[in-house]
Amino acid sequence: MKKYAYLIIMVLVCTILFAGCSGNEKTEGQSVDYSKYSFVNTSWTRDAEHDTETIRFGEDGSFSYYCGCGNSVNDSDLCEGYTYDDDTKTITLNCIETTDEMVTTIKIVKCDENSLHLDFDGEIRIFEK
Repeated sequence: MKKYAYLIIMVLVCTILFAGCSGNEKTEGQSVDYSKYSFVNTSWTRDAEHDTETIRFGEDGSFSYYCGCGNSVNDSDLCEGYTYDDDTKTITLNCIETTDEMVTTIKIVKCDENSLHLDFDGEIRIFEK
């Protein structure tokens, strides 16, 4: 009988420990709020080689990047959103699928009230309001 009581207590302790460790993970449907960052909720544009490109980061983690013709840039239509790390100034795109040409990690080089300089794997792209 003592053996079963010990086993039940161990199972309960392990269950509590495992349940307590999963509290910091972002779960499906959990919302984020990036509204305090100056690069969000603005449509940033730049003149590219053949067309005008527009990139937008939403305060809720939404993301879009398209050209004036309506096509996605950098296969951004495969991305469902982004996460942002303020310590490293890194935007990580959350994509359902990636391609060879796709850049999924973007560094913010500079951001002020009129321009946003982004590093796409060594290529600096300058966007303006």
